[in-house]
Amino acid sequence: MGIGRREFLKLSSLATLGFIINPFEAVVAADNVYINKKLGVLFHKPDGWGFVRIKDFGKLKDQQIFGNGIEEMKEEILEELGDPICIATKYYKDRPELKGVFSPTISLYITPKKELESLGHESFEELIKMSEYAPQTYLKDFQIIKRYEPYLISGVTFYEYDTEYSFEHEDISEALKVELKVLKAEHNGFYYDFNCHQSSAQNQLAKYEFEEFKDSIKMI
Repeated sequence: MGIGRREFLKLSSLATLGFIINPFEAVVAADNVYINKKLGVLFHKPDGWGFVRIKDFGKLKDQQIFGNGIEEMKEEILEELGDPICIATKYYKDRPELKGVFSPTISLYITPKKELESLGHESFEELIKMSEYAPQTYLKDFQIIKRYEPYLISGVTFYEYDTEYSFEHEDISEALKVELKVLKAEHNGFYYDFNCHQSSAQNQLAKYEFEEFKDSIKMI
């Protein structure tokens, strides 16, 4: 459904008030706001966090270690997962003292519906059930902790569930327990996947930041 183009553009203008942008620019990631006019989504990142350039995401992926004995299939898995269209993270500056520190992160993945039509699912709910368990194949100790009742954001139905897994990385000596909150929606011929990572094991929590982020989402 969405909120309507006029209202979306009004909110976009308010969100970018105070800094100069190109009005014809389709994607804006500046200050605390991310706006994608083509995909019809707007949200605010938490204060003090930074956007990660997608071209720098390759390095982050290369340093992650896949569990369940499939590290040798890492390249194929990463190609299948694709890259997010937007990443916001708490520790966005590369500093020596942050080596080995888990950074709470929000990422957005977009998949055109037509790319998944061959899977043969009859509904978005069926696709969600299939996707819930896919990470078990490459994330160590992955499990679903809680599912929430569907709710509306800008008139669009969102599905939410909490998971946890053991994060393995070249800069971390032992596998680190990480909590992942997933938000999924189907809209305008796309599947939207918002992934919110934090780690209570390192006291790198972002519960309130995730809630504020969720409250800021607008869909056209």
